[in-house]
Amino acid sequence: MNLLFENDSALSLADVYERLRSQALHSGHRYLVFVSGSAAWCETQLLNVPTALDNCLLVARHELCGLTPCKTENTLGSEYSSLLINAHNHQKLNDWLAAAGCLTAGGVLLLLCPRFSEWPGHFSNQSHFGDSRPSVFMQRLLRLAAGLEGCFFWDQETGCSGNAPNTGDKWQQTLPTPSQTATLAAIKTVVTGRAKRPLVIRSDRGRGKTSVLGLAVAALFASEDNDCRRVLITAPSFAAVKGAFEHLAAVLPAAQWRDDSCFVGPCCFTFLAFDAALKNRDDWDLLLVDEAAALPVAGLRTLLLRYPRIVFSSTVHGYEGSGRGFDIRFKAILDAERPQWRRQNLDEPIRWAADDPLEHALNALFLLNAEPRPSDDNRDELTVRVVDCEALCDDDLLRQVFGLLVQAHYQTTPQDLQYLLDGDAVIIIASRGSSVLGVCQLLPEGGFAEGLAAEVIKGRRRPAGHLAAQRLAHCSAESRYLTGQSWRINRIAVAADWRRQGLGRAMLTTAEHVARSRNITYLSSSFAADPQVINFWLAQGFAPTYFGSRRDSASGLYSLIVVKGLSPQLEADAARLASQLNNDLRFSLASVYAGLSADLLIVLLASTRNPASLVPTSAVVVAKRYCDGELIFEQAAASLAQLCLVCDLRAVSDADLAVARLLLGHNWTGIADQFGLTGKAEIELNLKRIFKQLISTLV
Repeated sequence: MNLLFENDSALSLADVYERLRSQALHSGHRYLVFVSGSAAWCETQLLNVPTALDNCLLVARHELCGLTPCKTENTLGSEYSSLLINAHNHQKLNDWLAAAGCLTAGGVLLLLCPRFSEWPGHFSNQSHFGDSRPSVFMQRLLRLAAGLEGCFFWDQETGCSGNAPNTGDKWQQTLPTPSQTATLAAIKTVVTGRAKRPLVIRSDRGRGKTSVLGLAVAALFASEDNDCRRVLITAPSFAAVKGAFEHLAAVLPAAQWRDDSCFVGPCCFTFLAFDAALKNRDDWDLLLVDEAAALPVAGLRTLLLRYPRIVFSSTVHGYEGSGRGFDIRFKAILDAERPQWRRQNLDEPIRWAADDPLEHALNALFLLNAEPRPSDDNRDELTVRVVDCEALCDDDLLRQVFGLLVQAHYQTTPQDLQYLLDGDAVIIIASRGSSVLGVCQLLPEGGFAEGLAAEVIKGRRRPAGHLAAQRLAHCSAESRYLTGQSWRINRIAVAADWRRQGLGRAMLTTAEHVARSRNITYLSSSFAADPQVINFWLAQGFAPTYFGSRRDSASGLYSLIVVKGLSPQLEADAARLASQLNNDLRFSLASVYAGLSADLLIVLLASTRNPASLVPTSAVVVAKRYCDGELIFEQAAASLAQLCLVCDLRAVSDADLAVARLLLGHNWTGIADQFGLTGKAEIELNLKRIFKQLISTLV
């Protein structure tokens, strides 16, 4: 341990900053300094450190020391030698962590904050919850920070303290790193090897993921023996991939920029935003998809099937949010569609040393690298129990719980850790011994006064939170969804090795039992609608009650709210809403849900259908005549569509073909392309087979 400030009471913050900066540059490290005191005192201290304000990124609500705050979404790929966060007025943890990834080796993060004795209370009052309780999250952060190397404290009352790691040899940045070299070779293999063998590049932040894409394109363009001349790259924004173009231009000085493209002789490297890339039908020799974890999986699958040579790159534990959910979901698609796909990891950081104290500190404080832990003893009995906030103060338990929640959700951010510790969520865990195998997080909703509920129903008010309760009340015009107390299942996760063994059902059973004991009126959940996920909730007795009209920007799917009433009245209400949803779907397919997938529509119609509804005999007769060749398609289409609407098609093979043509209105050419058929004649042969099978189930 290197005690930089021992027995030196005459130090100023400028002295502290310069000493830290000097040692950090030598070691390739980055350091964190808490500047704690009143807001005015903190600003005065900074004004005495002019060098800290050079090449400095400010994260704050207002201007500070002559610096203008930056939007963190515009800083991806940028590099700064100082980072200034004003925690007196900016409490968005996601912004803090996103900005931290821009700090290069030798950098110092100055975190201006209230006195530590006051900060947990101040943080609570400024946070999402507006609560007067001291923040458990902030108490944990301050407790852990006190023992971490590379964390320093400049306090208004007590002065400076903190320990730095030993300096060791001077850090040398060696590029490319071994894993970058291996990745460059893997990208070349995608181009020169067999087609339909995509590559997935995974890395944490700061590993040179985007830069290696640019270097790979430069190598391909410079090679005389390969035909890769047209490369397309897509990402959430051009800013995210600007570094790839800069690295290409650095290697190939003859490259010419034009808008969002780089030209090297006959070769072209072009950026298209993700939506534009999905619509683009040009021929490309190679497609690169950067920051794939931030893009809808449905769209990624479309590109996967369209392009025979494709590379996906994804941040797994990045500061913008975890890509573990993407990692799991997209792997299933790759295994099914392209079983010869390959994976390449980028391990070594390039912006800072491998033993960087700031990266270690942020991982510890925000659990950026939390992972589920395998069960250590399968002989232990499975237990399902409710845990409270005090139990989550056990960091081992917290790491396991958060690791599972990260795995369950498409994107998880550092802010979610704060919500877990400071919110009012009910946490249910399933465990064997000391290993957490399942987590269910339930958020309290409702409890509104009648007047406020009436304002929500009229669309005049929308208080924060209460997602399902407000949506249900507004759409049904029934205030009881808001005036009663309910629980929304925000996330439910089971460790990969323990899925389909009843753990999810066991946790929901416990949730229902506890809810009834606390006079909760109903349980709900809102999620991206996927046939498998819907079937899980249906099996637990939940009814679909609301289907969103817009696709989620992250998943690319429509949202669905399911409800399980815990009283006879709410059970009847849920059944009525499901019936209304079925009726609404029938009349809004063309105008609202033209892009809905056929397999999802089949599940939705079957799950909301009134079991007592009768199948019209006349439609069955017409369908039989069509199958026997007595009627042409145009004469039978109305009756065939009617059967698709009222019958359960889940047991009929290839029923999605019939739904795509008859309910979603896909034309003959589109159907042929989608299902690999030659044309109308072959499609009709399949339709007749489908309806013969359906009719046989009705007899």
